[in-house]
Amino acid sequence: MGSKPWLYPAPTYRPIESFWDTDEDAPGPRCAHTLTAVAATKSHGPRLILFGGATAIEGGSSSAPGIRLDGVTNSVHSYDIDTKKWTRIKPAGDPPSPRAAHAAATVGTMVVFQGGIGPAGHSTDDLYVLDLTNDKYKWHRVLVQGQGPGPRYGHVMDLVSQRYLVTVSGNDVGDAVSRFEPVTSRSQGKNLTAAPRLTFMKQ
Repeated sequence: MGSKPWLYPAPTYRPIESFWDTDEDAPGPRCAHTLTAVAATKSHGPRLILFGGATAIEGGSSSAPGIRLDGVTNSVHSYDIDTKKWTRIKPAGDPPSPRAAHAAATVGTMVVFQGGIGPAGHSTDDLYVLDLTNDKYKWHRVLVQGQGPGPRYGHVMDLVSQRYLVTVSGNDVGDAVSRFEPVTSRSQGKNLTAAPRLTFMKQ
């Protein structure tokens, strides 16, 4: 007796309202950015953190191979789920360079960003953390010990088992899958400095 195929209803989409106080607060049209969900805290409701991206990404030609980016940025915007309001935030610390096609993942009240491609068309292997704890926004550049995933763009990254940051695939890569260990199981994603292979660089 043959098995029946699994049938899933098609997802439905609808636009949601959004507001902002100034033109700077609105993220504007862009592509190849990240939009990462951060859970509610005691001082703030759930939100979406938008970082980077470009207004256009075009492939190169035979005379000028590679990728060309227009309007690439490193701006950060926060969307409050409850109030439906966009806000441009300017964290303390040294920010990542403008980039697109990077990867991002949430670790507790922090968002981790890896890789991406810059205005000159070169991919990067750096790792940054945007710390949102207590609404005191701050960038940290992370020094990775051991074999990292290497320069790449167009990849994905996620937190697995509340312990490992796993990157998969992407362009300009040698190995398809790499793993960071940014947290211990006991810390539950609260302290990135707890792991021996990741430490914050002093600024």
